[in-house]
Amino acid sequence: MEEEKKENNETLSQIDLKRAVREAYEDTLATQGEIAAKFNISRQTLNQWAKKGEWTSRKIFNEIRAMYETLGMSIKELAKKYKMNENYLRYIKTRQNWIKRRITKDLEEKEIKEILGDKLTEKNMDLFLDTKKEEVKEVLKQSLDHLNLDPIVLESITETTSDELLLKAMNTAYIKKQILFCAVVARGELIKMIKRASLTNNEKDSANIIVAAEKVSKLFIDAGVSLFGKEQIQVVESNNNNNVAQMNMSDLLALANSSV
Repeated sequence: MEEEKKENNETLSQIDLKRAVREAYEDTLATQGEIAAKFNISRQTLNQWAKKGEWTSRKIFNEIRAMYETLGMSIKELAKKYKMNENYLRYIKTRQNWIKRRITKDLEEKEIKEILGDKLTEKNMDLFLDTKKEEVKEVLKQSLDHLNLDPIVLESITETTSDELLLKAMNTAYIKKQILFCAVVARGELIKMIKRASLTNNEKDSANIIVAAEKVSKLFIDAGVSLFGKEQIQVVESNNNNNVAQMNMSDLLALANSSV
């Protein structure tokens, strides 16, 4: 009975030892020699355990983590890409506290805005973005430094991520400016139409102006949603008593004159 209990304890001890060795193998950047020495096992035993259990070195996990925290690839995509068990990769993500797009979110909120400034519509945009891309890549490399990635892997990730960050920043700022620009131009043309029509008293002109006014109104609503968010614009709309579809020519002319 005592011998059986001793064997069970030894088995449990062996399981605990393997678990500890595996975590060291997968969660640290220690060499195989350092891990073997720490747990008082031979490198041959370590290699056998790693091969039999299909352990993955921290170097590979760091590469996967970098893609998860920068490019935002899903665990399912990463498991398929690296031919790994999806459930185990999720376990590693939890154990090592990976946070999806953590690095890119931090950059989007702080560094990217500071790096880009307000020069996204300049004529020399290509040259400007090429210069800024190198700055973004450098910031990314600093953010990934703790993972000790292979230089080729690091360059690939920062190249792709910097393109994504700059494109996203450029699109957001550029589109907002263009929406607002179109709304302002349309408003100017609408005011001209109203003033011209007020001199002719033509019913057809009045109908066209009503349609145009509604379209301009929608342009400004879209611009407002883009700039300030949908909720704030809905509040403004609910408090606004001016319905262009119900206005007559005198009302529209008065509104146009007050808007100049």
